[in-house]
Amino acid sequence: MPPTAHTPTLVAHMAVLSGGHRPNSIGAIRECIERGVPRIEIDIHSLEGGDYVVTHDRKLEQETTGRGSVGSANADAVRATHFIDNAHDRPALLTEVSALAANSDMQIQLDLKDWRPLTAARTQGLLDAVAPIRDRVIVSSGQDWNLRSLAATGAVTTGFDPGLYIDSAGEPYYLPRHLGAYNYRDDHPLALNRTVPVAEYLEQRFEQLTLLAPASREWFISYRLVLQMLDDGFDAASWLRARDIDPNIWTLDYDGAQTLAAYDRLAAAGVARVTTNTCLAWEDALSARPASR
Repeated sequence: MPPTAHTPTLVAHMAVLSGGHRPNSIGAIRECIERGVPRIEIDIHSLEGGDYVVTHDRKLEQETTGRGSVGSANADAVRATHFIDNAHDRPALLTEVSALAANSDMQIQLDLKDWRPLTAARTQGLLDAVAPIRDRVIVSSGQDWNLRSLAATGAVTTGFDPGLYIDSAGEPYYLPRHLGAYNYRDDHPLALNRTVPVAEYLEQRFEQLTLLAPASREWFISYRLVLQMLDDGFDAASWLRARDIDPNIWTLDYDGAQTLAAYDRLAAAGVARVTTNTCLAWEDALSARPASR
């Protein structure tokens, strides 16, 4: 497919840009700010006593010298740790990220990893931690119950990832557990038997899923899921845009012609943002192509 007039925004996954810094790290975030990256995505988890930690893990011992559940630790416990492979660095606190980004224009997607329902204290802790940058923050999650709690405050923008409810065919991660009759990972009763065309089934499921996080003005969807739905005659990006919801995809890394073809299909469908670990490779690959007439 030739280059398209629509160019999705590239989002630095876990703030990875050059690859010279640990993902989700202060160094990576600082590099993105200095290089003028329009938006980054980082992972966060709540702590006891306020504040959040920037991490993809739920156990401190997975990457640091700490021990125990991230959600049971406090900010001082995080400050006392260091990475197993780097005695001079540790996970960042969200308040530290907010202070670093306060004077930039960069948007920050905070991918919330909490599964348990947020308490009022943890909800307020998040709002307090992002206060200096709240107008440039979007909190994303697949845990719709926590998105509804945050949206109810009216103080922060939220975005929904429907991947716990529907996903592309292939090996399941943890949810959904079953491959349904329409060849999608889907545990919903509608997926038990084929009773309507695939595109109609998908539209039904999207209608249902919008009710789970009705305040979310962005969705974050696996690029494989969007491509499979396009093959089945359902344009998820156009469907979402018609409802004033920005369609974003994750995580498409540049790896030659095959990924470039996937990018073109997604861009032509109207995807707003592409989350990737290879922003610079995408920029090089896209700029090397001849301009469209």
